[in-house]
Amino acid sequence: MTQIASEVLVQRLIAWGVDTVYGLPGDGINGIMEGLRRHADRIKFVLVHHEEAAAFMAVGHAKSTGRIGVCLATSGPGGIHLLNGLYDAKLDHQPVLAITGMQETSVLGTAYQQEVRLDQVFADVAEYNLVVDNPAQLPGVVDLAIRTAYARRGVAHLTVPNDVQVADADADPYQHMGPGAPPRTAPIYLAPPGVPRAEDLRAAAEVLDAGSGWRSWPGRGPCTPAGRCWPSPTSSAHR
Repeated sequence: MTQIASEVLVQRLIAWGVDTVYGLPGDGINGIMEGLRRHADRIKFVLVHHEEAAAFMAVGHAKSTGRIGVCLATSGPGGIHLLNGLYDAKLDHQPVLAITGMQETSVLGTAYQQEVRLDQVFADVAEYNLVVDNPAQLPGVVDLAIRTAYARRGVAHLTVPNDVQVADADADPYQHMGPGAPPRTAPIYLAPPGVPRAEDLRAAAEVLDAGSGWRSWPGRGPCTPAGRCWPSPTSSAHR
């Protein structure tokens, strides 16, 4: 069975530790639903009665576990229904990834049935917001979306047209005009430390102790080469 682009998306969610997706199926996400079906042994889809509930459940998931919550809705009105819950994530600073469908690329801009530019609709609520219009963008943009949601404590949004969802996973349909290539990323987020890590302080101390004279660190007074420092209201430097 040929792997489709939606499977790349789903597999990357799994690599990030996502084990549950909350959503409501629809014609606009049939490809993504197929990707979830093919990997149902590793990721669970929780069916809801309304997309708004899916968004609120994803927020609750993030609040209760500390891990990113993921919700899924179809194109047009289905995606719009996510907004109420996603604003809860935005205002409560919770990492949530919203995935929506979109009409196939060949009919965008033609007033096709229920055509809504969900990327524009989500512009205010989302910290990361992208139309995935080439399978080659996957899985890199999944990493960027999730990493941004964690780093900025908010919502990330990926909307995927129908034809991209079911395209071959390794499809790259457009001629490359320059040296650019999709970034090689990893499903990893390293939270910035609130204070310097102990190993970083030790490494800095070794550098200072190897030198001569006095030094200072921002927010602290002058320090001897041996690492003894005196408090100071301002940063200073002495030799």
